[in-house]
Amino acid sequence: MPSEEPERTVRARATDVRAVARKALLQLLEPLVGFVLDSGLSIHELNLILREAAVRSAAARQLEVARRVNISGIAASTGIPRAEISRILKVTGGSSRQATDRQQQSTNRILAVWHQDPRFTTSSGQPADLKIYGRGATFDSLVRSYGRGIPTRAMLDELTRTDAAEVLSSQLIRVKASVAVDRGVTPRVIASFGHRATELLSTMLQNMRYPDSPQFVASISGTNLSPSVIPLFRKELSLKGADFLADIQDSLFRGSDNGRGRKADSQANRVSVTVFYHEAPRAAKEQKDLPGKRRNFRRASK
Repeated sequence: MPSEEPERTVRARATDVRAVARKALLQLLEPLVGFVLDSGLSIHELNLILREAAVRSAAARQLEVARRVNISGIAASTGIPRAEISRILKVTGGSSRQATDRQQQSTNRILAVWHQDPRFTTSSGQPADLKIYGRGATFDSLVRSYGRGIPTRAMLDELTRTDAAEVLSSQLIRVKASVAVDRGVTPRVIASFGHRATELLSTMLQNMRYPDSPQFVASISGTNLSPSVIPLFRKELSLKGADFLADIQDSLFRGSDNGRGRKADSQANRVSVTVFYHEAPRAAKEQKDLPGKRRNFRRASK
């Protein structure tokens, strides 16, 4: 009987870790999914990317302690079938892109067809202005054929929300973009996000895995700041942060080769320092001004 208590304790600890990990992962994924949707990707694509990342991460861990990748071991740790693992490890970037393109957002699938299908383009190959309803090639027929069950009006609202299409005064719909992405999202912004988020998460994970030799991550926070104080605080942080990073840049420069022709150290590590400022989103207040009524469109009488 005495030996059962430690075993129960271990089980309880493992259960607690998994429960807390689920909650932490949900907190992490909520803003990440926001980034996915803002970038015009679908949840199907996120799932494929996540599975690929899991396989490649598990394979990299194996190579840290062995000279070969064990597909069965990856399957055991990830739950992904071995055939899929083999395909992921062999796939090229182009093949991966073709696979995810088939799982793109319904909005982007509509836009792709609108740009490519001769039924919905002009004689010069440009996307035609479409009637919403009626006979022949209309926006309604486009959505019913390629919208995967999404109602025509819901598709129209989403395309206009992302500024990928507009409704003209004649109730024709004109396409404005080849993909539906959130305003302000650019390749440069996305690349910067991926780079900085990867460095921050990698550092925090290293701290979690090896608590006896942590890498440095520090955070301070304050609550109940008056809205009138926040702009001044941002300005002060920007100035002091810029001075701090300039000093660190000088230190990194002095510790590097300085371009003096010295032989590069094979054991040297890349070091980066990032300062970021975070504001927790405030709870949404009830809007006093209700939005205007949604414009109705009628189907043409037969």
